[in-house]
Amino acid sequence: MRTTRLVPIAAAVLLMAGCADEPQATFETPPPSEAETSAAEEPAEEEATDEEATEQSWDVAPSEEAPLVPGDEGPAAAEEGDAEAAGEAGADAITAFFDTKDAEEWWPQFSTHLTPAAQDVWQYTDPGRVPSGKVEGTVELGPVSATDAEVTVPSSIGDFHLVLVRETGDDPWKVSAIEPPEEAQEG
Repeated sequence: MRTTRLVPIAAAVLLMAGCADEPQATFETPPPSEAETSAAEEPAEEEATDEEATEQSWDVAPSEEAPLVPGDEGPAAAEEGDAEAAGEAGADAITAFFDTKDAEEWWPQFSTHLTPAAQDVWQYTDPGRVPSGKVEGTVELGPVSATDAEVTVPSSIGDFHLVLVRETGDDPWKVSAIEPPEEAQEG
């Protein structure tokens, strides 16, 4: 009598637990977010044709809506003597570059003319591989501001193009980049 009571109870438990059939996963799709709903309701903008794109002009002049903030105006203008001082600093740097008589003193002397970044580039230069030469002629001045300058230093082996920088107009010019003449790069 006891076994007959267990069968209906066991069947009921199996039916309730879902073991009588394969379990099925149900996935509900979440409702769309507000951004998706509003984007779907708005009509898509037409893309500009190539002709329309070339006809557009960009107004980059300052306006009351977008006033200049400190730093937007670029470097300060060069003052009297800045260009000449940059040219002299460039010529001094190339003179120190060529001065390889004492290999032990070459780097300490040459590095004083360079920015820390330029020192990182030039620090492993073997002074024995520096070509013989000397500064000749007049330094050609490129664009010069109060803190940036480009100069070309003529030498007996070709022209060296230099970029010089300084933090403020009162600081000394330092060479941040040197482009040696092609003749000097072939060795």
